[in-house]
Amino acid sequence: MKLLKTIPLAIFVALNLLVVLGMIACAYTSWLPPQEHPHLAYYGLMFPVFMVADIIFVFFWLIFKWKVTLLPLAGLLICASSVRAYYPLNIPSDPPEGSIKILSYNVMAFGDDKGLSWNENPILLYLLHSGADIICLQEARKSIVDSALDSVSLFYPYHHYQLESDNYIACFSKFPIDSVSEIEYPSSSNHTFVYEILMGKDTLLVLNNHMESYKLSLQEKADYKSIIKNYQHPEENNSEEKYQGLTEKLARHDSIRGIQADSVASFLARNQHRNIIACGDLNSTPISYVHHRLTEYLDDAYTRSGNGAGTSYNRYGMYFRIDHILVSPNITAYGAKVDKSIVQSDHYPISCFVKLK
Repeated sequence: MKLLKTIPLAIFVALNLLVVLGMIACAYTSWLPPQEHPHLAYYGLMFPVFMVADIIFVFFWLIFKWKVTLLPLAGLLICASSVRAYYPLNIPSDPPEGSIKILSYNVMAFGDDKGLSWNENPILLYLLHSGADIICLQEARKSIVDSALDSVSLFYPYHHYQLESDNYIACFSKFPIDSVSEIEYPSSSNHTFVYEILMGKDTLLVLNNHMESYKLSLQEKADYKSIIKNYQHPEENNSEEKYQGLTEKLARHDSIRGIQADSVASFLARNQHRNIIACGDLNSTPISYVHHRLTEYLDDAYTRSGNGAGTSYNRYGMYFRIDHILVSPNITAYGAKVDKSIVQSDHYPISCFVKLK
């Protein structure tokens, strides 16, 4: 009888150990440059799966064998920084007087406007009523920006926009934009622009990032959902073949994004004495090389002041926080949030208040 009780216990311990090891691997492979280790870079996408499984084991062992709870707790402790980055919990606090609001939003060409004029577009109206002091946009449809510019300038008199293929990457500001430069890196259609913004006696560098996406087609996104659905039966619906094709594409674009992140990190290293906010669509989760690299110099505003997973991409079963606001250590962030009330884009906007120390 004792043996019969011991064998299931050993099996569950082994399963929990595998979960812990998987969680650690996902967390720390994100430190590896994807251009050198392309087929490890996307492991970070699986981190929440292992994290949730490990938390379930905590409650399981509390019920059946409380002493073994040390195993999943040790895993969470080893991955504490990644757990906090992915799912932060913070006590809300009101932004102090003198704070400004930053908003970043990939507007997906201003959504499906269905032939609406610019002054009826839900996303544009949302932006104008957001109360943000500085707005960074990615994938802003050229025709809408051009037609709305005179009216938008009443709210945001200072602006810069640059074409990325058919759409603008743009910044709209209530404060003067003194200069604009670009961080050079390899890309056919992605950019990082640096806006030097004058705020009274202070100067703020705002980096608007739109890094390399995975460029998945609608069919490939459907394949992703199919793989997740049939993960226990890969022979169904050619899941194994689809998996190989997807992983090759993920690895290729992770490598490009890794080089882009290194270029931005080099800029940050040279400007550590400046007031910096880096925001935008990084196309990378909090458990990724891009996030790890940039947070060597900057703090994640959402990790410091947000709550929950903060999912910002919202289509095709790919629910991740890939839009970010990062701030230099001499800037305090308040009330970071992902606003799910506006659904016309495949991204939700992310915003926070910031105050220079």
